[in-house]
Amino acid sequence: MSENENLYYIEDNNNRKLYYRFTPAAIASNFIPLIVILDDADKAEERNFEYKMWNVLTPIDKYGSEQGGTAWLGEKENFYVKDLLQELISQIADEHECEEHIYLYGSGMGGYGAILHGMLCKANAIYAHLPQIRLEETSPSDREEYDLTNFLNTEDSYPIFYLCDDIDPDKSNVANDTTYFMEACKKHDIRVHLNFCENSQGDENTRIKNVLDTFERMISG
Repeated sequence: MSENENLYYIEDNNNRKLYYRFTPAAIASNFIPLIVILDDADKAEERNFEYKMWNVLTPIDKYGSEQGGTAWLGEKENFYVKDLLQELISQIADEHECEEHIYLYGSGMGGYGAILHGMLCKANAIYAHLPQIRLEETSPSDREEYDLTNFLNTEDSYPIFYLCDDIDPDKSNVANDTTYFMEACKKHDIRVHLNFCENSQGDENTRIKNVLDTFERMISG
């Protein structure tokens, strides 16, 4: 347990800590998946969330300007938050025997993080609400993380992407990040659902519960 009440942390060799909450499933079952919930930028809230037969991991990115988050990457081209989060997901999944049943949820910059980390940890599915796909950097960079489509190809396996945006799919514009990512997925025959928003009403915890219900139907189907 960390010095922050009710929070755990994982630490790297340079003593940088990534704090998190973890709530095991409230109902015992032989099949318990893991949901990783990533908050938006400037919303490093300590979400306390639990839901039925789900292990719930809620990391907290408090690095960056005024502890507003680093897009789940790190600072100044040093992506230590990315490394810490991947290690954390791996540890939790291994400890709770759900390595093959990992799902991610994120909104805004958390949507960026959900897509990135979901691809890296070979998640089953990802829900991203108003995700940012391309990051703006102050200087030119060839880091693939600045455009998530750089991770897509026709050889690897990918999660199912559920994307929610307020755009009209019949009037889509590639300048929109969500449409931009969807078109890249289609180019590589990757499963993606655009404007998956019918269950996104209400507060965010309600939205997360509805998304998990959708994931459960996907699992059982």
